[in-house]
Amino acid sequence: MKLGIDTGFGHTKYCFKNKKGDISLKKFPSVVALCPDDIEEDESICVMDGKNYYVGSLALKQDFRLIKEISTYKDLELYAPLLIEEIRRKENLKPSDIEEITVGLALAHKSHAESFKKRLEHFTINDKDYNIKVTVIPQGVGAVKALQDFWKGKEQEPQDYILVDIGFSTVDIVLVYDGVIQKGRLNEANSFEKKGVVQIAESMQKHIKEKFNTNITNKEALKIIVEGKYKLRGEEHDLSSYIDELKKAYTQDIMNFLESKYSNEIDKLDAFIFVGGGGYFIDTQYTKHIRTFKNSEYYNAIGNLLAIEPMADNQKVSK
Repeated sequence: MKLGIDTGFGHTKYCFKNKKGDISLKKFPSVVALCPDDIEEDESICVMDGKNYYVGSLALKQDFRLIKEISTYKDLELYAPLLIEEIRRKENLKPSDIEEITVGLALAHKSHAESFKKRLEHFTINDKDYNIKVTVIPQGVGAVKALQDFWKGKEQEPQDYILVDIGFSTVDIVLVYDGVIQKGRLNEANSFEKKGVVQIAESMQKHIKEKFNTNITNKEALKIIVEGKYKLRGEEHDLSSYIDELKKAYTQDIMNFLESKYSNEIDKLDAFIFVGGGGYFIDTQYTKHIRTFKNSEYYNAIGNLLAIEPMADNQKVSK
C-alpha cells in the first residue's frame, strides 16, 4: 500500500486508495502517552525502544503528566514511528503492507529532511520490523499538488498565488508564479514556528486553569477547541462562545502578521489561499481574493499521495 501522510503536530492526516479505488481520508490526534508502570501489555500498547506507549485518542485519555507533547521537530522525529504504527492498526494492516509513503516536513525543519526520512525507513515496534520506501517533501507542496489536481479541467486555476498552510505549530508559505512552485523560496525564511493553532490552544490551557483549576496539555486543549466543549468529571461545559472569540482574535493576528511579511505579494497575486486546519478560521471577507476550502486540512496528505500515485479522473475522495 502507498500512503500520503501529514504528520502534523495537532493531528496526523493520511490518505490511501481504498478497495474501490477511491481516495480515503483519515486522521487521529498526534499524541503519545507513556503507560503507567503497573499496566500489563495488551494490544492497545505500542512497545518502542523499550518503552510502552499509548497513541492517538487513547493517549489523550491518560493522566496529563504521562502525555508527551509533540511540539518540536525533535519530538516529531522521536515519535513519528508510533504514528505510522497507529495508521497500521487503524487500517488493520501488516507492517509489510505499508510499502511506500510520502510525508511533508515543515520548511522550518528542512535541514532535518534526511534524518526524518531515515527515521521512518526502518524501525521496530512490538517486535515487528518496518521497512518502508520514504519520500519527504516540503510542507505545503502537497497542498499545491492537490489543488492543481482538483482544478484541472474543472475551474480556472490562478496563475500567481500565495498558499498559506496553517498547521498546529507552524505556518508555512508556498509561492506559486505562472502555475509553478517557487522552489527557491521553499526555505526556513518562509516558515514560522509557534504561529499556528497552538496559539489558540495555549490560550485555552490558561482559560481551563483559571476557570476550572485543572491542568491540561495543548493537545487536550485542541480537542476542546475542535469539539466546542470541555468535559470534566462527567459534566460538559459549553465553551463555544469563548472559542469563537479566540478564533476571531487569532484570525486578526495572523492576517496582521502575513501583511507585515507579504504585503507586496498579497497586493499583486491573483489569489490568497489558505489550507491546513487553521485555514478554517480565516474570514474570507478580509479581502476578495482569499480562498478557503472544505476539508483543506487533508490537502497535504492528498498531494503527498499524488506524488507517488496519481489519481484517475473518475476517482472520488471520501472521509
